[in-house]
Amino acid sequence: MANQGSRPPRPTRAGVPAGPPRRLPCAPMERPPVERLAVDQVWTPAQHTALWLGAWVTGQVAYDHLLDALDAVGGPHSAELIDATVPDVVDVDAPLDRSGLLRLVRAVTEGGAWARDAEPPVRLVLSGPGEAPALPAGTELYDAASRSGAAIVLADATPGWHHVLVPDRLPGGGGVRWRWWTVEGHLPEPAHLSPGEADLMLADATRRAAAAIAASGPAARLGVDAPDPRLMVGTLTDHFDLAELPGELPRRAGGLLARADRLAAILTVGRGGSPGVGAAHDPHLIPLWRDIRAARVAAVDHAVREWAADYAGA
Repeated sequence: MANQGSRPPRPTRAGVPAGPPRRLPCAPMERPPVERLAVDQVWTPAQHTALWLGAWVTGQVAYDHLLDALDAVGGPHSAELIDATVPDVVDVDAPLDRSGLLRLVRAVTEGGAWARDAEPPVRLVLSGPGEAPALPAGTELYDAASRSGAAIVLADATPGWHHVLVPDRLPGGGGVRWRWWTVEGHLPEPAHLSPGEADLMLADATRRAAAAIAASGPAARLGVDAPDPRLMVGTLTDHFDLAELPGELPRRAGGLLARADRLAAILTVGRGGSPGVGAAHDPHLIPLWRDIRAARVAAVDHAVREWAADYAGA
């Protein structure tokens, strides 16, 4: 259901059903199997989309640059209002394409009191095995974010309101549909890591992962020929670099993401691309995946806070 109205005051929820999402065509991209496995396991369009939206709402990038970046991140973007209270800037009865989605993002965040020490206008939420999303438990939103493994939180310019966007990859290379919920009140407090803390955590996790995988040699135990793991890690790391990041990205945030990508590549190679390969590593790898997610969230948080500080000082 979706509501429209101006802010403040907030409108009540009237239960207006949203129209079906528009599925925009996009030709599927063929990738080597190991790269496709890496994308499925360790990459989500939410990370880059959160960064680009954060850069845009804080005035760091122009609208045209944002459009080009979103085209490269997950393909065509659309939105579906599930349970949303939104300003009167879109027709909630019509499918929301990319322009409608961005119009809503701008409308709910514009005029906020953004600053480095305040709540950031855009925040990334990641979850996975052994880690629940930092969202209200027992809700449809929580279940959707758990299935997706990712969500983007927009802090409304009106205090006490949040908008949560959960990505849904459409089949056949059809792009990303963002399912939109509005939450009144505070959300669960996320874990806070400084860039320095996250960087030390990832450095230690990378050493432990590389040592454990090298020591056990799953491919050798199975009697199969496998490429040099170091070359495979390099290939996957190169793949992560293909998705453009904002040029204004703070150096410390960029370094965190690069280290997270490298650890993700090491773990993907250790897990293997065939059924059963690397399964013995799972108890050791699950905590490392949590470290990767925490570092990605910390990188986005640091970047958006730095941009918000520039925005407030402009």
